[in-house]
Amino acid sequence: MRAKVAEHSTLFYENGAVVWDDYLHHRQFAISETAELLCRKFTTFTEVDDLLAPLGEEDRAVLRRVLDELVAAGVLIVEGSPEHEAELAMLDGWSSWGASARHFHFASRTLAGAEYLAADEHDAVLEAKLDEEPPPAPFRTLGGDAVALPVLPARPSWGETGVLDVLLARRTTREFGTDGLALEQVGELLAVLAGPSPMRSRIGRSGTVFKTSPSGGGRHPVELYAHVRDVEGLPAGWYHYDGLRHALEPLGPEWPAERIAEAAGDQEWVGEAPLVLAYTAVLERTRWRYDTSRAYRVVQMDVGHLSQTAYLVATAMGLGVGYTAALRDELVERAIGCDAYHEVVLGMTVVGPLRK
Repeated sequence: MRAKVAEHSTLFYENGAVVWDDYLHHRQFAISETAELLCRKFTTFTEVDDLLAPLGEEDRAVLRRVLDELVAAGVLIVEGSPEHEAELAMLDGWSSWGASARHFHFASRTLAGAEYLAADEHDAVLEAKLDEEPPPAPFRTLGGDAVALPVLPARPSWGETGVLDVLLARRTTREFGTDGLALEQVGELLAVLAGPSPMRSRIGRSGTVFKTSPSGGGRHPVELYAHVRDVEGLPAGWYHYDGLRHALEPLGPEWPAERIAEAAGDQEWVGEAPLVLAYTAVLERTRWRYDTSRAYRVVQMDVGHLSQTAYLVATAMGLGVGYTAALRDELVERAIGCDAYHEVVLGMTVVGPLRK
């Protein structure tokens, strides 16, 4: 029998124990020191009898029992077995994306027996939770001085364009005109993107808020930061957008175009734009309501919804717009003072005038 360690799992240490995490089948269990040491002998397919041959009869019997237990538990898979064929299919499907990508996907994938609460049951759980653990604030305010932005008109002229016309006109722009942006344009764009909906602006007791883009559970974990290079009436530099006050809070000085491009994976077109919006996610907002790893998928979806809204509004305004997730997260984190353990960088929307 030839066997090797299954590749749909990871090992980690917890409370002094070595834990086997089989993310494909959602199983976790502690393994002994002997089992851990044996696994190191099976990083590739290895003949069990050849490995045990040099040992005495009693030691062979003991280790053979351990190996059989590891095979039965799925820690080791036997060459040519159905488990081996399934693993080959998985590795082929995920190929060069590597172990971390497939771990994220399968660990947050729901199995057939997954239990979900009914809406009223979930509401009851949250109601009880409110008394012991208040929800995080749905809007962030850094405090201090801020630049108040022009308010969104009830009927902005760009809002008269038909939805289908905007959808068909939407394009990713990577070349912008030489003019800057008007402060009114920035204010209206940010109000639509990240401010509370003017139709339903009340914040619920559980921290639920309504905006123009959907968000899982109404949690809206996404925060907006702006790098301003050329906006009329607004000093250049980094800002945080306070959606509740509809204001930009200064964070730091303007970056050279080369530095913005470096943070955006060396994409020069990002550095040339008059306005770059950086998206992060405050994980606790979503985690408060959905305490399960699958909710991290929802956070990724949220920024997709939001960036599409940015595309459509900017297009309706007659502006050029693009989005990128090819970032050097750490550089963006340094610029905005972001704690990567609690607030994660997601992407950037780039806005500027269309090239004439």
